[in-house]
Amino acid sequence: MLKKILTAIILSAFVLFGNNFCSASMPRNEMFLGGLTFGSTSDYMIEIYGLPDTNERGVEYLSTCKYGSGVEIGYLSDQHKIFTIIVRENNGWTTPAGLSVGMTFDKAVELYGDADFEKVGDEKTAYAYFYYRYNKEIQNYEREAGFIILVDNATGKILEMRIETDNPMVGFEDFFEPSVNYLLGIENE
Repeated sequence: MLKKILTAIILSAFVLFGNNFCSASMPRNEMFLGGLTFGSTSDYMIEIYGLPDTNERGVEYLSTCKYGSGVEIGYLSDQHKIFTIIVRENNGWTTPAGLSVGMTFDKAVELYGDADFEKVGDEKTAYAYFYYRYNKEIQNYEREAGFIILVDNATGKILEMRIETDNPMVGFEDFFEPSVNYLLGIENE
């Protein structure tokens, strides 16, 4: 009887929520650095932190701004939507759970579990946790964003954290691996 009740509850949940379930190795509410995430607006960024120290318009409609030497944010200048956030210093920019640059990678594992991706370079290792979103068109989950952590091999300390979603020029899947190779100083295969 208990088995039938549990089955009914699980099936009811799928019927009620259907495609709204998200599979995520890192929950969407942890894909934030300094209170910003992919999809946040540049207007909101300015509301929180003021005008950036530098703001450069890049290729097409891509722009990059910097706060000090430790924070870099990429956004679409025509839509004002953030698509990447990079933190390179222990400057108060953390995840909601409190992970920051300078901590050891063990703390990331404690907070989020084992990484979905690992690539070792000579001096650094890149780890990534992915966020998956349900795509109704293909009726399956697809990677929407990655939380990438760059770790010093000698000390195990976090050197850099970044949140990346679709690079509008290439797309997330095509952009991810070359981006990680670049971070590690590995030539793209």
